[in-house]
Amino acid sequence: MALMHALDASAQFRSPGHTAAPRTGESCRLNTRPLDFGAFEDGSPSAVLTTATIDLTCRGIGESTVAIVTAGPSAVSGGYQSRQLSRGDSRLQYQVYINPSRTIVWGDGTQDTQPMVVPGPSVNRSFTVYGGLFQNQSGEVGRYSDVLRITVQP
Repeated sequence: MALMHALDASAQFRSPGHTAAPRTGESCRLNTRPLDFGAFEDGSPSAVLTTATIDLTCRGIGESTVAIVTAGPSAVSGGYQSRQLSRGDSRLQYQVYINPSRTIVWGDGTQDTQPMVVPGPSVNRSFTVYGGLFQNQSGEVGRYSDVLRITVQP
């Protein structure tokens, strides 16, 4: 018999409202939405998979420029490879990836991660990140959260 817990797990993305670029007149804004894992069955043998879309609006970056978008480590665990959602002392392991097969961890290029490379020339761009809440975990009933800082370099 499976025990159902309503574990409301979501990872919040944080970004500065305005990120200055190296050259005068260039700037980008990010509009982020949570990576929402929804309800999670306590001890489930299956991972919970989800996606989030991030909108990127840039101005003054030119026609052939790409934007490099990085995600920081977990605010809960402090790591890239050990990202965690928390609720009090309870933790759930999860990860954020830049590819649909969930094999490339989104990060800043360190600790076996890669940034998202968003090609130009469009000023308004959207991209998808892919989340996975790992299987065989147990935790307290309630809302879990983490924060990842996102930066963009046009």
